[in-house]
Amino acid sequence: MDAVVRVLTRNGCEVSVPETQVCCGALNSHVGDLDTTRNLARRNIDSFLEGAFDAVVVASAGCGSRMKEYGHLLRDDAEYSEKALRLSGMVKDVHEFLVGLPFDPPKARLDYRVTYQDSCHLANPQRITDQPRALLRSIPGVDFVELPNAAMCCGGGGTYTVTERDLSIKVLESKMAAVEQIGIDVLATANPGCVIQLQYGASTDGMPIMVKYVTDLLD
Repeated sequence: MDAVVRVLTRNGCEVSVPETQVCCGALNSHVGDLDTTRNLARRNIDSFLEGAFDAVVVASAGCGSRMKEYGHLLRDDAEYSEKALRLSGMVKDVHEFLVGLPFDPPKARLDYRVTYQDSCHLANPQRITDQPRALLRSIPGVDFVELPNAAMCCGGGGTYTVTERDLSIKVLESKMAAVEQIGIDVLATANPGCVIQLQYGASTDGMPIMVKYVTDLLD
């Protein structure tokens, strides 16, 4: 989170982190606990709308996807349906938000060969694929190379590593084989579940690579 705050601040944003916010509810919804998800959504709606912010910037693809769907989640709630739509319209993934600013590219060099793994919750429901790549290419010294199977899930998939462990590992093995082919220094991605899964894959395979968020590299 600190890296995200620094990058936003450097680009002229005043950043506030409300202490009253709670979990977005994504993991609860993954296992079918929609009542808890709705309760968490209501608490977040109250927290963020009270602050009168211009945007709610989210650095986790899964959280951003869930929060952009609050309007649908609470569509039958007489008290919160309108407020949920309003908040969902304010939610921006950090990559789309930065690209939409008069973005100030980094000045220092990072002499790394970097690839990017599309986080499913960013690429599919949010349709955000070009923006993270544009940000990576904006960093002086970065040699950006496409990952052959970048659009394929890494096997993390929310709770998938627990509920479908064997298949999750098979998917990860395919992903890491592609990473090994292109000889990189850094594997960048956009979701905590992906970071954990890919770090596990790199460690298991003994790959001397770093797994980082795009915002870590910008920072």
